Amino acid sequence: MTPRFGSPVTAAIICKNEADLIGACLEGVDFCSEIVVVDSGSTDGTQEIVERYKADGFPIRLLHQDWLGYGPQKQFALDQAKRPWLLVVDADEQVDDELKQAIAATVAADDPLVSAWYIRRCDWLAGYGFAHRWVAHNRMLRLMRAGKSRVDQDRTVHESFLVDGATATIRRGLLLHRREMSIEDDLARADRYSTEKAVGREASGLRMVLSPPFTFIKFYLLKRYFLCGGPGFIYAMMMMVYTFLTEAKAYRASLGADRNG
Repeated sequence: MTPRFGSPVTAAIICKNEADLIGACLEGVDFCSEIVVVDSGSTDGTQEIVERYKADGFPIRLLHQDWLGYGPQKQFALDQAKRPWLLVVDADEQVDDELKQAIAATVAADDPLVSAWYIRRCDWLAGYGFAHRWVAHNRMLRLMRAGKSRVDQDRTVHESFLVDGATATIRRGLLLHRREMSIEDDLARADRYSTEKAVGREASGLRMVLSPPFTFIKFYLLKRYFLCGGPGFIYAMMMMVYTFLTEAKAYRASLGADRNG
């Protein structure tokens, strides 16, 4: 059992209107000795839930920051941290018990050659549950030494980090990503994210043609989402649609730029 609030780790969480999920998220980081929650204006009771956890002894600092964009908002949260290790967790994610133990052991070992660690994230599929254990889960760079990583400000969505030093992967435990969405909501999110991702992206007609089917093959076959049945097929198709929208919007924008030029 990992001691509560015992690891020299700051958990950095950004949120807005996450009342249904923020409790599970906070319980997943109860091994951290500091929890920084940056809220950008919740109106659904999220802040009140966070305050209740704080009153129960969770080492939470609840801050308000108007929305700056994905990358800058995450960087703001990280800049508030006071511990030697930083753990980035989204409000719809929860660290499982095995990952808690693995992170605690990793920071205790304190390998001087590694500046940041990737963590495996397991997605929730509507109609199935968390993806099959044999699925090749996505890796996310989420655990890092303070002062050794920063958010890449050139990325508008799905933020990435610039790391000073080597990286490695924690292979035990999972970051559970649970957000139940209708297909309509999922398509709307893909449309919104692809618009942001396409900004400034180099256009390529060939990539627009080849990337979507490759994305489907990557997720459905190579990452083995076929093990999740119909919901796995839908997941892979949604990833393909997101890829197509991104490339198509970049290509369409380049045609407009050519005409204007």
